[in-house]
Amino acid sequence: MNAFSKFSIGSWLSALAALVGSSNSAQASGGSQIVEWYPIVLHGLGLSDAAAHRWAPVASTLLITAVLILAGIFFSRKISAAGDDVVPGARFSLRGLIEILLDFVHGMAKDNCGHEYRGFLPLLATLFLVILVGNLSGLVPGFTPATVDISSNLAMGLIVFLAYNVAGIREHGFGYFKQFWGPVAAIGPLFVFIELVSHMSRPFSLSLRLAGNIFADHLILSVFTGLTYVIAPSILMFFGLIVAGMQSFVFALLTSIYVSMAISHDH
Repeated sequence: MNAFSKFSIGSWLSALAALVGSSNSAQASGGSQIVEWYPIVLHGLGLSDAAAHRWAPVASTLLITAVLILAGIFFSRKISAAGDDVVPGARFSLRGLIEILLDFVHGMAKDNCGHEYRGFLPLLATLFLVILVGNLSGLVPGFTPATVDISSNLAMGLIVFLAYNVAGIREHGFGYFKQFWGPVAAIGPLFVFIELVSHMSRPFSLSLRLAGNIFADHLILSVFTGLTYVIAPSILMFFGLIVAGMQSFVFALLTSIYVSMAISHDH
C-alpha cells in the first residue's frame, strides 16, 4: 500500500518539520550560528565577505529559478506524455502538486482579473511559485530565502506596479489617468496627490509585508532553536510552512486585485 494512503499530508509535513527542525537544532546547539551557504559559496568564488552577503539574494533567486525551470520541463513532458488523459493520478506526484498549484492560481486570476484573465496567468503564476518555492527553501538549514531581502521583494513589487498600470492603459487608453483626478474637478489636485501616494506605496507595501513576515519567522525560529532542541523548533517549522504558503498567496492575491482595479470600468 502506498505510503500516502496511510498518512495524511499534514503528517508528512509534520515529519518534515521535525527533521529540518532537528537539523537546525544540531547546527545551533551550543550557541553557534546557523551556517548560511550562499555567502560561503560566493566567497569561495572569489567575492569578498561584504559582496558575498550582498549577492546572496541573487544566488538564492537563481537557484529557485533553476528549480522551477526543471520542474516546468518535467511537468511539460508529463503532460505531453499523458496526451488526452487528463484524469489525475491515484498517487501523490510532482505533476499532481503542480496541477493543484496552477489550478489555484487559475481560479484566483479568473475571479479577479476579468474576462481576459488568461493574459495575467503567467505573471500571477510566476510570482506565486517563485515566492512559494523561495520561502520553502528557507526552511532548509543554511539556505536563506531571497524574500528576506527587501531589494529582491521590491524588484517584484516594481514589476507588479508596471504590470497593472500597463494593463490599465491598455484597457482604457489615456482615459486611465482620469481616475487620478477624482469625481470633483475643484479638488482634482488633491485627488492626484492622494492617488499618486497610494499607487507609489503599493510596491513598497508588498515588499515590506513579505520581507517582514519572512524575517520575523526566521528570527523566531533561530531564537527558539538556540534555546531548545527538537520539539519547539519543529513546531515553529510547521508554522513556517504555513507562513511560506500564506505570504505567497497574499502577494499574488494583491497583485490580482491591483490588476482588477486598473482594468475595471467602474471608476
